[in-house]
Amino acid sequence: MFNIPNTLTLIRLFLIPFYIYLFLSGNYILSGLLFSIAVSTDLVDGYIARKYSMETELGKLLDPITDKLTIISILSMLIYLDIIPRFMAIIFLVRELIIFLSTAIAYIFGRNFVDPSILGKISMTFLYLGLAARLFEFNIWSNYILYIALPLNIISGIGYFISAFKSNRK
Repeated sequence: MFNIPNTLTLIRLFLIPFYIYLFLSGNYILSGLLFSIAVSTDLVDGYIARKYSMETELGKLLDPITDKLTIISILSMLIYLDIIPRFMAIIFLVRELIIFLSTAIAYIFGRNFVDPSILGKISMTFLYLGLAARLFEFNIWSNYILYIALPLNIISGIGYFISAFKSNRK
């Protein structure tokens, strides 16, 4: 149950209040560093779980919840402090909240989870990079990256809903 991938997921979960505190304190660079560490553990835990057959039921539940809490928390702070264009942050946040809630509802009713698509993973990579760049105050780069992430995020969100509808229609 508490293998390496699950431990990394728990570390990512426990980092959330720390980078939020640092962010609200105005220490964007240290907040960005903790956020980047959290995002990195997401990449590492999935790789280890698949490569070494360490996937667990706990991990299948905890990892996507932690992913969504990670992104929702930082987007909420960016909206609160008006650090990225509000319309953009709201689009990202609404997509993440809907996917988070639909996954929770699917779990409660014993329905199928929808695995992230390649496009979804790419869009989240750009989103994470753009947010980290903003926290590290690379504002011009952040803008470019976030404007790439926005349409990818919308398209992958639509794809998610189509896949969820098809897989749970029965």
